[in-house]
Amino acid sequence: MGHALRAGRATIVSGRMKLLNRRQPSRSFDDHLTYFTLVEANEFRRLVERSFGASGHDVSVYGDRIEDRDGTTLGLWNIGHLCARAERDEWPDLIAEHVALVTAPPRDLGDLTSEDFEAALHLRLADAASLPDPDGLGHARVVVPGLLEVLSVDLGDSVVTPSKDELAARGILGDQLGRGRANLLSLLAADEPRGSVVGEGAKGRFTSVTDPSFFTASLALVLPEAVRRFSAEEHGGRGTLVAVPGRHRLLYRPVDAPDAGEALRRMFEVARLDFRDAPGALSPNVFWVRNNRWVPVTSVERGKPRLVPGELRDALKSF
Repeated sequence: MGHALRAGRATIVSGRMKLLNRRQPSRSFDDHLTYFTLVEANEFRRLVERSFGASGHDVSVYGDRIEDRDGTTLGLWNIGHLCARAERDEWPDLIAEHVALVTAPPRDLGDLTSEDFEAALHLRLADAASLPDPDGLGHARVVVPGLLEVLSVDLGDSVVTPSKDELAARGILGDQLGRGRANLLSLLAADEPRGSVVGEGAKGRFTSVTDPSFFTASLALVLPEAVRRFSAEEHGGRGTLVAVPGRHRLLYRPVDAPDAGEALRRMFEVARLDFRDAPGALSPNVFWVRNNRWVPVTSVERGKPRLVPGELRDALKSF
């Protein structure tokens, strides 16, 4: 997308947002887009990211700018100011019009050879709201409400999710799903990304995998292999706690000891922070993944975080 962005000034991001569980004045204003409250600014950035995604461009959204894989930036001040003067329900259309003006049409998948297409095909974890027509894909699987497993093509400067017809023109869907999974697994064979233990030696430890790859969080779709690769642990019969706050981060902890309950609380705090601050937002929640089934064990309702462990509580008591 770098060649298609019009020039825009970029300012260095001053720092990370405060933890969500710290009280903020009800009318605190954003540090970068100062005409927005914090709530308005976060909603605006989320709409910007989804609009770029719907147009075939994956970008990272920061406080005052968006940035694509080539490092090309586009400032958010002008379109933000336009939205600030409009009603909230007008924002999606205003942003979509702006995105159409500053981007070129996404690269045509028809330009790829069969070999290039197969090499670029990956399973991906996607926010359902970021896809223009998830029901029309024909291959999307609901992982949990709001999160889908889809087939996407990595074009280098963007990630494109092919339509049902585009996939049909390339072969058999079952073969493509297998190829997408194999390409995702191949990321585990590289030196990067790497996992790090948060709170090693203390109660409530968990593993964090952070990497610029657009498919880092999607490694949750191959969870047993990912857990084995990053921490030499096993995704056992009691399952694993998983959080995917944004596309560049995966958090997990096998349910293998009583302190997994403390890990749940700590992961939830990190996930909520990252979900608001990180590009490629997916979910602020923690999920209990067992037998390929994802069960939410946290929730955020009206801005209030809650633990809803349900059956997980019984699993923790069994130690």
